[in-house]
Amino acid sequence: MSFKIRLFFSLFVFSQIASAQHWLGISSSNYAGTNGVFLNPSSIVDSRFKVYINLAGNDLFINNNYLSYNAPYSFLGLITNTVPSKYRNEQRLIIWKDVYYKENLNGKPKDIHVGGDIRGPSFLWSSKSRKYALALTTRGRYQLDLTNVSEQTARVIRFGTDPPELQNVAYKNQQAELSVNGFVEIGATFGMVLKDDEEDFWKAGITLKRMIGMFNTHANLIDGNYSIIPLIIPENREIIYATSMKATYGITSDEALKIRPTPSWIFGNAPAGSGWGMDLGISYEYRPDIREYKLNTAHGGGERYNDPKRNKYKYRISAALNDIGSIRYNNPNLVTEFNVERTNVTFSYLQFDKKGNPAAAVGAVNTTLNLRPSENFNAFKVMLPTTANVSFDYFYKANWYINALWVQGLRGNSYLNISPQSVIAVTPRYEKKWLEISMPISLYNNYSSLGLGIGARVGPVILGSDNLAGLLNIGKPRGLDFYFGIYAPIFHSNPKSPNPCYVQPPSEKRRRK
Repeated sequence: MSFKIRLFFSLFVFSQIASAQHWLGISSSNYAGTNGVFLNPSSIVDSRFKVYINLAGNDLFINNNYLSYNAPYSFLGLITNTVPSKYRNEQRLIIWKDVYYKENLNGKPKDIHVGGDIRGPSFLWSSKSRKYALALTTRGRYQLDLTNVSEQTARVIRFGTDPPELQNVAYKNQQAELSVNGFVEIGATFGMVLKDDEEDFWKAGITLKRMIGMFNTHANLIDGNYSIIPLIIPENREIIYATSMKATYGITSDEALKIRPTPSWIFGNAPAGSGWGMDLGISYEYRPDIREYKLNTAHGGGERYNDPKRNKYKYRISAALNDIGSIRYNNPNLVTEFNVERTNVTFSYLQFDKKGNPAAAVGAVNTTLNLRPSENFNAFKVMLPTTANVSFDYFYKANWYINALWVQGLRGNSYLNISPQSVIAVTPRYEKKWLEISMPISLYNNYSSLGLGIGARVGPVILGSDNLAGLLNIGKPRGLDFYFGIYAPIFHSNPKSPNPCYVQPPSEKRRRK
């Protein structure tokens, strides 16, 4: 079997990750709980929940501009093992062919983004008056961004060195940028009412986040000139011969992946990387019928409270800045970075064959490039995926809403930065206390792809996808997305009425709960 050598940055890609974090179907809901914090921290104010506990949640997304899914069965069938028998072999294993990926060959640079959002135990508390709210959140995020890849090099990464049509070709002025990041986030959110003038209601929130860098791999092939050369002896073997290359690459060690929940690990310099982040949010609600939501209290005296169980706005406008900050990788025991300028370098199967783990692959790269300690730089900074978003939520009637959301990435094109995903979405939804259905329609992947999604909240369970076509294999998709969550709620209760015989007016009965 032929050895399939890769350029050194692709070794890192496939050895460390085998597999938008916008949650469009749920993040703008009045019942989003802590899931709304990540879109806008002001969402926790005047919450339906007295207490909201997020137990677990996860999101996975993939999108790219190079390969589209072209299999005769859906990705959902693949991951759930429900592919029909005609696409299985005699051992009942699912048949996979290279032609199930369709290439987009247009001479332009290729990008791929793979990421996930693990939402850990989180807690929200809203005051009895609902003028103040607090939330504590835990979250783990991982993302791979392989961008600005020359099309010829993208094909080498995709197919390896086996295909004859890729051999004995001069690959000139090749480029590629890789950034793989995994980090833990511990956040504290405070929100409050800024102004309540009956019809005009303002609220704001801020989240401070401690960022802990768990792993990072980055590589920037600034200029590479190479060829794939087949060998006569042994047969079916190839080498990559680089006449010149200029690059930077860095990596954290396997030791950095160990979680140590101690003060020095969370707030000190024990992890590979650390830093601080911040989210800022503000919301305005127009409440033309606010008097219909007033309830008397048990002690009387003319004091009235807003009904905490019901929506009170005709429309809501929200804006936020998220992920302001950075992670600095500066632990010299766990972090390595090299600047590389070399000529006449041979990447041989003798060095890379069977180097399936990251440490072995790194050792092979260092040996091949003859990297010296004097070229080692131990510190670098990764900027968080800063975004700005604006949301407009309109209460149509009964339990029906329409939401419009614009998320714009604000980071530049530096390959070290974690790439934010810009999106525009319109999401109609049907929302009740224990049931919610939504169908987001979006332009995602920096407005380059059309997505149709679905979100559902049934009891304490959340399920959804912002890109349903990727799961169901509709229109040869170039990405997929799905998320789930489970939570435990304690809702606000109405103040006790001074008159147990009080009958709710018909106008209140007609409005949503």
